[in-house]
Amino acid sequence: MRRKGSTFIQFRKRIPKDVISKAGGVTLAIPVGDDVCRMVVGDNAAEITCSLRTRDQQEAKERHTIAAAYLDSVWQALREGPKRLTQKQIAALAGEAYREPVGLFEDDPGKPSVWKEIDRLHAEAMEGGADTKERWFGPTVDQILAKHHLVVDTESRSALIEAAGRAVVDASARLGRNAEGDYTPDKVEQRFPALELTKEAKAGKPLPQGSQTITGLVVGWWREAKAAGRAVSTHEAYERVAQQLSEFLGHDDARAVTEDDILAFKDHRLSQGVSLKTIGGGDISGIRQLFAWGIANRKVNHNPAVGVKVARVKKKRTRDPGFSDKEAVAVLSHAYHHRRTGKGSPHLSNARRWVPWLCAYSGARVGEVSQLRKQDFRKEDGLWVMRISPEAGTVKDGDYRDVPLHQDLVDQGFPDFIAKAPEGYLFMKVFGSTEEAQRGAWRTTKNRVTDFVREIVDDPEVQPNHAWRHRFMTMGRNLGIARDVRFSITGHEPGAEGDEYGIASLEAKAAAIAKFPRYVVKSPAAT
Repeated sequence: MRRKGSTFIQFRKRIPKDVISKAGGVTLAIPVGDDVCRMVVGDNAAEITCSLRTRDQQEAKERHTIAAAYLDSVWQALREGPKRLTQKQIAALAGEAYREPVGLFEDDPGKPSVWKEIDRLHAEAMEGGADTKERWFGPTVDQILAKHHLVVDTESRSALIEAAGRAVVDASARLGRNAEGDYTPDKVEQRFPALELTKEAKAGKPLPQGSQTITGLVVGWWREAKAAGRAVSTHEAYERVAQQLSEFLGHDDARAVTEDDILAFKDHRLSQGVSLKTIGGGDISGIRQLFAWGIANRKVNHNPAVGVKVARVKKKRTRDPGFSDKEAVAVLSHAYHHRRTGKGSPHLSNARRWVPWLCAYSGARVGEVSQLRKQDFRKEDGLWVMRISPEAGTVKDGDYRDVPLHQDLVDQGFPDFIAKAPEGYLFMKVFGSTEEAQRGAWRTTKNRVTDFVREIVDDPEVQPNHAWRHRFMTMGRNLGIARDVRFSITGHEPGAEGDEYGIASLEAKAAAIAKFPRYVVKSPAAT
């Protein structure tokens, strides 16, 4: 559901009757994507609601599953009653209050004067009374406890506030030294032990006897996800990261994986030169989703990736991510003059000839066009129409869309090419009838088209798979094409609830595409 006035999908779940009297005042840190939704349960609250911070239905379902599993563990902790923390556990949890600010700011801490002021304020807070410490460090402690699904007694919480306060003071002092250029080895961090929670302190019911492997989580998740229509590419990504995690840890026991293991895996991937975007949006996100499914299906009783964060890096663009006029004409001229040579694959040759042109006039992804079949084109009421459909292969949003062909493609003879083509895939040759064979052929075609485009445009700031989409959207805006029509052509998600009502007709889309000027190709010598 969506909250009135918001385009984000909302999470809503009732508090179980048997714990509703105990839930008031409990701090929650509900995992939402790579962030958390922090809240304190009201004394009279009957349900928990928060924004899932996404408009995508499938992503919302996954985030809902993780949030619900988290709340289930909190309710179970309330049923079992508050726990007493040992001194060692308090020190370990205080270490998290130290590591978080250090991890966020040590690489680029800013001005020393800022940290001196922060250090002074923290020190004053530590010299104040219990109320002052509660205001300054209570929220941090509540978030740490919520991350580990811990409900502790009053004495343990007070002791943790004191320890976390000292840790925060030490962290600000260290960052002040970092800001002055002092990066001597950190001895403070060494005093915090690894967190070890006894069975009595851990939240959640014991699981049935038997083993559960990391890679086995993928098998179970995919059995369900496949029936729900999830993309094969997502399965491949999850399968890959599960195998990588298992190999890194040296075992495949899902129940033995800790948050420290995931942090170490993150550092390992960084040392391999993997980008933060891939680690956060691919590796850690995939592990988080698999363990969330495991909790929901009682395969595991914890999600070690929930509290692991990866810094978000905003890429600094030095140019337009779409093809420039000159680049677009050069790529399309290169495709227009392409001819099959020697014993080259006719399917790949056809891909080089037509895929760039189809992308240019539709804003479609290279992968979506590479998997098109003869039956995905039709003539309707005088219009030639291309259908991008999950029946042909991977489509990111899982929905089909019809896109009228630009008249330039008709004049170039693309309908004649369709008429002469054999049944089946136009641009890839599949050897075998398995899904794996189809995916392999699809990757080959997509990669060959990308390589073909790179022969003309080798700027790393331009990605061939999305450059046509960027250019198409920019041109569409400049031509005054309505937003909903542009989105319907390219398959982008609508941003507001009202966008989901009604459709952009073929006539509206054909009129929009007709506004796009023809590309005038150059001679081979000129390209």
